[in-house]
Amino acid sequence: MDHDEIMTLEEVAKYLKLKPQTVYKWAQENQIPGAKIGKEWRFRKTILDHWVDSAIVLSKGGFDLVQRSSQLAVQQKGITEQALEELMRTAAQ
Repeated sequence: MDHDEIMTLEEVAKYLKLKPQTVYKWAQENQIPGAKIGKEWRFRKTILDHWVDSAIVLSKGGFDLVQRSSQLAVQQKGITEQALEELMRTAAQ
């Protein structure tokens, strides 16, 4: 499958392991990135991949992973919790 391939609704359903009816409903409700060309829905694989990646990162598990990674990076830089709180207060102003 070409990375920048244009996909049909049925191909998207197979790729995402969903029912075609689900993909169609999501497309109609603008919940999945796609375009209606004439009477047919079309989707770009690269955009779908970014959409899935974003959904994973924004999920509770993904957010927790980003937060833990950030905390580890701060600890490795030797920034104290007090210094970090001060930086956050300054950034919020």
